[in-house]
Amino acid sequence: MAKRALGLIEVKGYLGAVVAADLAVKAANVSIINIEKIKSGLNTVHITGDVGAVKAAVAAAVAELENKSFYRGSHVIASMDEQTEKLIRAEKKLKKEEPLPVEERAIAVEQAVPLAQSKEEVAVSANLVASPEPSERTELVNEEATETTEVAEMPTSIEEEAVETPFVPKFSQTELEKLKVVKLRSIAYREKDIQLSKKEIKFANKRQLVQALMELSRKE
Repeated sequence: MAKRALGLIEVKGYLGAVVAADLAVKAANVSIINIEKIKSGLNTVHITGDVGAVKAAVAAAVAELENKSFYRGSHVIASMDEQTEKLIRAEKKLKKEEPLPVEERAIAVEQAVPLAQSKEEVAVSANLVASPEPSERTELVNEEATETTEVAEMPTSIEEEAVETPFVPKFSQTELEKLKVVKLRSIAYREKDIQLSKKEIKFANKRQLVQALMELSRKE
């Protein structure tokens, strides 16, 4: 297989690169491999083909551009080695696989959000309704860390009242209001007949817990 020639034309600006590439392919039977963007606004046009065709194409382009301010230089590799050709092809492939710029990725994400939101808006709305206020959320984190160690705790005075005087309400509102929220939750978790689910107990505030326990006490 005959080795192909490589022609390089370097200019400043993408517009100049397009002009150089157009002049080259019109002058001879060559193919454009790539227009490589380099730093500082420089661009290199890569063309390939037979040696004579590449030389003629580069010469024609240089003849038109050499007096232009954006022209920087040119070179022809008469017999391109296979490794050089693989390098050029690999650079072109790598360039195609580069990720989108940050701005374009941001636009793509913004366009994708409505699609995902339409599928999950019900779940999100439910979470927003169930989520406590920021201050209560912080309190929940702290309380849940110690909840496992305090679940077994039960105010002695309340237990004694329930055992000794069946006709007296099981819970005293005054006593309950003195307790911390985490202890109220512990008591609520142990009451099977309470009107709150475990999830509701977890997110209930102090007033709601006391009210639920007092309603349970009145029923008994």
